Amino acid sequence: MFLSVSDQSSTALHILLHVNIVYTIFWFIMEILLFLFKYYNLIYTNFSFGIEISSIFVLCFNDFLRHFFGIKGNLMLNPTLLILFLIYGLFCAIGFVFFLLLQSYTTRTEMLLSGISLMLILIETLLSIITLIRNSRAMPVLTKEQQIIRLNQAQTRFQRSIKSD
Repeated sequence: MFLSVSDQSSTALHILLHVNIVYTIFWFIMEILLFLFKYYNLIYTNFSFGIEISSIFVLCFNDFLRHFFGIKGNLMLNPTLLILFLIYGLFCAIGFVFFLLLQSYTTRTEMLLSGISLMLILIETLLSIITLIRNSRAMPVLTKEQQIIRLNQAQTRFQRSIKSD
């Protein structure tokens, strides 16, 4: 860390991705429970319930793939993975809009849960675009002499901290 000029990965994006993983698990559990409630209390046509419940699984799988590409792309500073993260984010946003507006029966709870997911996707998209732009700039590279100077400075600080203890 002390041999590089700066760390370009986005800490805010990384934290938000981990929070969104927990929220996606919560969303999945709540949607399954709400669909069970709707199945026993509302009338569905022949195949619409099966299609909508399977779309929950597909959307959740797609969202976890999106998180994987986002975390790896952010930590490895790989623009290809971050672009894949943005593409999967578009598909996830379409899926959450379906659960927000277009499914057979929409409850207020589902509207709230899907709205929060869309907001998280929007913020993550903005942060990943900022990270892509920030990573595309040319980074100054330390010479060997500058790296040796920084290494010696770190060693002397470490030695002083040991002596003071």
